[in-house]
Amino acid sequence: MGANGVASAAAAAATAVLVYIAFSSSGGGGEAARRRRPEEEDEEESKKRWPERAPASWREAAAVAARTVGFTYRETLGRWPLGDIAFGIRHYMRIQGNLQHEYTGSSCVPLEGPVTRQELIAILRYLRLCMFFAKKPYEVFLEFGGYGQSDILIRKSKARVMKPSFTVVRDKSTKSFILFIRGATSVKDRLTAATAAEVPFHHVVLKEGRVSNVVGGHVHCGMVAAARWIADQAIPCLSRAVEQFPDYRIKIIGHSMGAGIAAILTYMLRENKKLSSSSCIAFGPAACMTWDLAESGKEFVTTVVNRNDLVPSFGKVSAANLHTEVMGSSWAHDLQEQIQQTRILGLVNRSVTFMQSQFPFISNQRPKVADVDLMLSGTSEAETILSVDACASIKKHSALSFWSSAPSNRKTLESSLVNPAQSIAALMSTYVGTDKDTEEHKNQNSDTKELDRQDKEADAEKNLERFLQALRSSPRASQEPLQFYPPGRIMHMVVLPSPKEPSSIDQCSQDECVALYETPRSMYSKIRLARSMIRDHYMPRYIETMEMLIDKFAEEDSHR
Repeated sequence: MGANGVASAAAAAATAVLVYIAFSSSGGGGEAARRRRPEEEDEEESKKRWPERAPASWREAAAVAARTVGFTYRETLGRWPLGDIAFGIRHYMRIQGNLQHEYTGSSCVPLEGPVTRQELIAILRYLRLCMFFAKKPYEVFLEFGGYGQSDILIRKSKARVMKPSFTVVRDKSTKSFILFIRGATSVKDRLTAATAAEVPFHHVVLKEGRVSNVVGGHVHCGMVAAARWIADQAIPCLSRAVEQFPDYRIKIIGHSMGAGIAAILTYMLRENKKLSSSSCIAFGPAACMTWDLAESGKEFVTTVVNRNDLVPSFGKVSAANLHTEVMGSSWAHDLQEQIQQTRILGLVNRSVTFMQSQFPFISNQRPKVADVDLMLSGTSEAETILSVDACASIKKHSALSFWSSAPSNRKTLESSLVNPAQSIAALMSTYVGTDKDTEEHKNQNSDTKELDRQDKEADAEKNLERFLQALRSSPRASQEPLQFYPPGRIMHMVVLPSPKEPSSIDQCSQDECVALYETPRSMYSKIRLARSMIRDHYMPRYIETMEMLIDKFAEEDSHR
């Protein structure tokens, strides 16, 4: 290695050491922070963690609600500009088209025949009971189900934060105890659903009363806390009921948020030997758990999805991917053309443009086009870009110029921001390797190189200090969010335009083809936009599609 190589390596080492010192000092006071008592560290860590159980007091509930509001804002309006929400989604939906046919692909298994029809008839009854419990007075629900007062085991009608409304009834016709969980119908329910942070969870698999496997992963914070609260209330009652009626089984039913809670609750109840017969039917459940947990529930959780229902595929990762796709679409250009074609809106557009040119502070400096590196990596803007000052310093300072030219080097430096002590060696080796490649392509004469070296050394201290200051003011790289999926076995009710008139989308309500498929879980890692994606989530729409399927199967059986 020549003199320039040695100097460059030394500069890289100094940079790495200073980065480590900067992050060590900003992490909590250097040596004083390392001397903190374990009790203090545990207390600080517990404050950072999301709650694993429902709030025990109104103060805890208020604290959770305040934190949830901030979390929801950061994940929605904090990430999505109003232009993307108002115009981008609609434009992307139009160019995307109807994607219902994707649920009928080669990886999807069609479900049909008399057995499937009988299963749907039973599921439809549970769905109607679930809707009556959620939307009607409790007495109407009891009358519709044919239940008497002696059939009520538990009734919790008032919902609180992470404490949803639920009931347990004895169903004599099916010889089962049915636990119904209401979805998000109140503000407190919606706070539970919005507490969407990932928390660890494990499921102990029992076979013949013995532990056969343990499945770990992460689940939806608000839903698992609600499930634990219901379990505390229901397990004693259900245990006594099963002892009294040993031939009865346990069914947990829910829709939307209630379906996600029902699925997680089923995992918990099956760990109890007396309640190991528990099973769940989840209608339009939220994406609430990671892959391994969702797969492990195939034997006892049945998820039913209707048409273009958005909720089973909606999560932080899928929403971030959708955001990237919307930003990469040409909605701004399309909107500009539409505005220019409208005289009134065109006048407003020209007026706003004139005001922005006269008053620069009115202009929005936020970039309107997606970062290319962001689209390629799939990571969020906050994770990819440290700050404008940091990028400017990186480009100017020679010891860090490899950032913008080598993605692998960028990953090395990003990892050093999370754990600088373990990444100094990798940072040095990466820089030295890049420096060798640069030296091989130098075509300047020795005098020019000497002048450049002197200029770089003169600005090194100034630029390095600016870079470190930018790092201190930049957000720390957060843990990558986890992809959540709907639980268990997935049955998707698909409705497509009739093959006789494939282009007549407007007549879909009169001429449409309905089918039922068992779909792979991987399909729900992507959000498929549609005009009816919200409407298809409501229980009346589920009932309508299910009735169409039952009638279709009955007609097919009559022709056999």
